[in-house]
Order: sequence, then C-alpha cells, then structure tokens
Amino acid sequence: MIKPRCLLYKLPVFLSADKKLKPCCFVNTSGQWLKFLSWAAENNLDANYDLDVTNHSIEEIMTSPTWLAVLDGFKTGNVPSTCVKECGPGSYSSTTQTAKHSDYKQDSSGKTSIYKEE
Repeated sequence: MIKPRCLLYKLPVFLSADKKLKPCCFVNTSGQWLKFLSWAAENNLDANYDLDVTNHSIEEIMTSPTWLAVLDGFKTGNVPSTCVKECGPGSYSSTTQTAKHSDYKQDSSGKTSIYKEE
C-alpha cells in the first residue's frame, strides 16, 4: 500500500530547475524523472508538457491529466515506481515520517549537521 507522504504530511511540491512542477522532490533526480516520464508515457500522459510552468499556471498543472493520474494512482496502485520506492511498503522511515533526512543535529563544533539514525 502506498502511503503518500506528499499528501499525508502536506509536503511541498517541487519546482525543478528544468521548470517542471513535480509532485515531490523524490522525482527530481534525473534517473527518477526518467522513470516518471516512462510511467507517464505508459499511461498515455505527456508529463513534460503537463508539468511545465512556462506553459501552465500552478492550478492548471495540479489539475492536469498527469497530476490527477498520480493522485488517482494512490488509490488504484498505478503509480510511478518512485512512489512505491519512497512511500510504499518497506520504504524509509524517520521519527517524523515527513522527510528523508529530517532528524538532524549539530555536531560538537556547532557547524555541521549530521543525520541521526534511529
């Protein structure tokens, strides 16, 4: 079962350097973005067009066929592989369940934040 952190914990959407509004930061890496585009193509969606902020308003993007397909996929199970990897069974956990690296603390120098494993 997918537990979409983007919805459950109201995580922000992600505006990428390539001018795409993405559902979350997990689909921003080039590899994950290519997998997202592949999923979109398999579902007859044009994610590059639908999520392009130079062509659409944020409201238009969030009601686009691609965006709505991701949301519907949380109910049907037809989601990009990134959603399964990051929010499906066996995905990472943190004490807050909101961000992959949300448990930070300063080291003794006070200058460096380090990840605290629970």
